[in-house]
Amino acid sequence: MNQLVRMSQIGDAETVQEPSADLRVPFAQSGAFVCKYIIGEPNDRAICCGAPVSDGKSWCTYHRRIVFEPTRPGRIR
Repeated sequence: MNQLVRMSQIGDAETVQEPSADLRVPFAQSGAFVCKYIIGEPNDRAICCGAPVSDGKSWCTYHRRIVFEPTRPGRIR
């Protein structure tokens, strides 16, 4: 289950490195405490990031920066 994340928990994009491709695992074999961000097409052979995550989050810091867009002042919702 995906977790709600406060924008202050994410950090600056420039300081977050993309996880190594060596960490990638098939989604069906991904266990607890690994990033579940799907690389490529989401199908029955999906590959996820596999980088370590903390606190039971679904995505690593790098992929949370992609999934959550910061709100901008004056933005119409």
